[in-house]
Amino acid sequence: MSGQAPSTSRRNGRLAAAFALLAASASLFAACANGSTAGSSGADADPAEAIVGTWGSTATEQPHLVFDGGKVTGTDGCNGISSTYTVDGATITVKPFMSTLRACVGVDTWLRALRTVELDGDAIIIRNAAGDHIGTLDRN
Repeated sequence: MSGQAPSTSRRNGRLAAAFALLAASASLFAACANGSTAGSSGADADPAEAIVGTWGSTATEQPHLVFDGGKVTGTDGCNGISSTYTVDGATITVKPFMSTLRACVGVDTWLRALRTVELDGDAIIIRNAAGDHIGTLDRN
C-alpha cells in the first residue's frame, strides 16, 4: 500500500499547519516592517502614548518623573511629588504638584514649577506656567 495517496485527514492537517505557519510568518513580517515600538517618541508618535515612562535619573537625590495613565509621580531630588496630567493634541498639561515637605539643603526645586511638557525625541522639555523652558529630562 505504499503507492496510495495520503489520507484526507492527514492532508488537511498538513494544509492547516502550512497555513498557520504562513499566517504567523506574515504577522511577524508585518510587525518588523512597521518599525514602531511601545513608548516610541518619534515625531509621529501619539503624545498620550509617547509620554508614558520614566524621565530623568532614578538615582538617589536626582529629579525624575514617571508618567502613566494620567498620573505623574516622581521627585525633585528631595521631596516626592505627584499630580495628574492631560494630553490635548501635542500639549501635555500637568496640574500643580502635591509634595512631601522634607527640608533638604541645596536641592533645586525647579521641577515643582512644571505646568506643560513638550516631547522632544528621547527628552521632555519642561515649561512653567508662563511657558518658559525651565528644564529638560531624558527618557530613562
